[in-house]
Amino acid sequence: MNPTIMKREPLIIAGVSGDGDKTGEVWSAFERLSKEKPLSNRLSDNGYEIRLYDGSSVVHVGLLVSNEQVSSEYEIMQLPASEYASFDVYVAKGYESENNAMNEWLKTNDQGYSERLLDGKHYCIEYYDERFNGNEAGSIIEIWVPVEKK
Repeated sequence: MNPTIMKREPLIIAGVSGDGDKTGEVWSAFERLSKEKPLSNRLSDNGYEIRLYDGSSVVHVGLLVSNEQVSSEYEIMQLPASEYASFDVYVAKGYESENNAMNEWLKTNDQGYSERLLDGKHYCIEYYDERFNGNEAGSIIEIWVPVEKK
């Protein structure tokens, strides 16, 4: 598995945060909120799921916005400009084997990349664009792992 290395400017994600073990509930809460209070400054309808790991898992789901000027019901998560290793994941095949492949790439890549932390925490971004169709065969999400040169 060879990822695409890409650079992203700082990201501002307006959404909802919660327990990483209850991701479906967090997405449902975000979908309800976004229907009640649509984000007028969203940059696209593509979804973002940021997972933070520090002994436990926290998830933040939402949309990319141009600034922090959103309804107070939304939580804002800002991510710094970064390079990411982007992996395409086929949802129907499950995540576990892909997670192992990503971890193996981080350990063995010959380009000198290592994982970049956010305030001392591991994190990754799941990016949902037009290629995502739920659990249907062929449905793809991108997983972005923040990286930096060793």
